[in-house]
Amino acid sequence: GFVAIRYQIAPTQSGTAKATGGSISYYGGKTIHIFTSSGTFATSPNWSAADVEYIVVAGGGGGGTGGNAEGSGGGGAGGFRTGTTPIGAHPVSTSIQVGAGGVGGLQSAPASTGTSSTNGTPSYFGTPITSAGGGAGAAGTSPSHSAQTGGSGGGGGHPSPSGASGNTPPVSPSPQGNAGGDYGAYGGGGGGGAGGAGSDGSPPTASPTGGDG
Repeated sequence: GFVAIRYQIAPTQSGTAKATGGSISYYGGKTIHIFTSSGTFATSPNWSAADVEYIVVAGGGGGGTGGNAEGSGGGGAGGFRTGTTPIGAHPVSTSIQVGAGGVGGLQSAPASTGTSSTNGTPSYFGTPITSAGGGAGAAGTSPSHSAQTGGSGGGGGHPSPSGASGNTPPVSPSPQGNAGGDYGAYGGGGGGGAGGAGSDGSPPTASPTGGDG
């Protein structure tokens, strides 16, 4: 996942950061802080911006494992949230978490010794603004499990054909992701994405795909 924060700067202060944290760049009269690992966004003494814009993306879910002609589902994308929030007068320090991707399922011999896929880890910009990790895809063989809910849901597999729902927990007014697709005759369902649901593994979808970003 990642977290990006930007704020307006006056023309006379172009190229001057008013906060620390992340990788800092400048574009269109705004300062941008991009976090690819967890850290802290802290205002500097010259802070004057009233609001910041944010994009918060969580880690994606791991894909399920399948074998013996049994299908498994794709992992759902990490939750995606964007918006604007006020930042108070200096000093303000906001904790940033950048979520990791989930672990993909692993089938071993014998199958009962395999491991299940896991959900992605949430990302957040302060406690109130959290994107949920993507849901794990359904496992097609032992140890089997159904698709998991998350920012976007994991795809269904055999013997649990239903894809899981996205936007879990609910984010309002804008959803953070979509559902995974269902298992079908052509295999496991695709994981959900921020821009659309994963496709089903049923005709006419010969090659199930993940949802759009």
